[in-house]
Amino acid sequence: MKKALALVLTLSMLLALCAFSPAAFADEADDYYIELTYSNVFNPKEWNYKAAEKFAEMVTEKTEGHVKVTFHGLNELDCYRDSVVHAVNGDKWIGLEEPSLFADWVGDCAVLVGPMLYNNDEEYNYVMDSDIVKGVKEATHYSFGYRSVVTNLDITKPEDLKGVKLRSTTASLFIKTIECLGATPVPMSFTECLSSISSGLVDGFEGSTSTLAGAGAPYELVKKVALTNHFIATRWLFMAQDVYEEMPEKWRNILDECALECGLWEQTSCAEDEAVQIEKMKTEAGVTWNEVDIDAFTEACAPVYDWIVEEYGANPELHQQLVDLINNFRASKAA
Repeated sequence: MKKALALVLTLSMLLALCAFSPAAFADEADDYYIELTYSNVFNPKEWNYKAAEKFAEMVTEKTEGHVKVTFHGLNELDCYRDSVVHAVNGDKWIGLEEPSLFADWVGDCAVLVGPMLYNNDEEYNYVMDSDIVKGVKEATHYSFGYRSVVTNLDITKPEDLKGVKLRSTTASLFIKTIECLGATPVPMSFTECLSSISSGLVDGFEGSTSTLAGAGAPYELVKKVALTNHFIATRWLFMAQDVYEEMPEKWRNILDECALECGLWEQTSCAEDEAVQIEKMKTEAGVTWNEVDIDAFTEACAPVYDWIVEEYGANPELHQQLVDLINNFRASKAA
């Protein structure tokens, strides 16, 4: 796991040892300047955008401009897999992307955010802080709820999704999972989703509460949420390993601290806001939420993990290790 993760750096990995005297270290930090481009697909109403903007401003301020982070949202620059490629190529680039996009280089990443795994942020954070995921925890807390199926249909079991067309991200993990949920995935950017629902190209999408309440008011078009909670809605902050390691330790430490603080801020802020969003959509737009047969959807999604191993060469034992870890954590909380 550790060896594979060296290929794509999230912001706490592989801290280089400092070989300088205190005076030399100070001089190195004082003489060092870098400008990083930060790209994100989200819009200003969404928590990922807010957290990304907060991170860029915080790093620039706390490093006194020695590490200047310039943020671009709204899909203005490369996003999704193209954003990851910038980091792999060693560009002065920061991104905030869905972790399974790293799987082409680090197959285990897709397992860590696979379907039907976590019930809440506490479980997710516990796993991210565990030895299994040692080294990436400061950059993984950018989550904003859980993703469910959003349509105008009554969905309670996988069979209800037969023939239903759902907008999907272009990430292969999402496409495969939507197929296993029982629906037909239609990959596209979310900027195309609302017009596609209006035209009948798709019947809905899978996404979080904040996405449903977000820009363009999707809740005006689709009003039934089936609480599959099949994915935690999370993004991981990343940058090129070489660029990160070349920074003086003083600035790296600030970068790490800001990454963790902004990620946890997003989690907390989103959780507080979600209840308000749900109540507003219920009362003002008639949106409804319904429980589903979780066991049936969990069973339907089991083949996804075999596919991850075959597709990306992921550790075939990792999924069960995560299940055991989470079950033990749940048992300790219930005791």
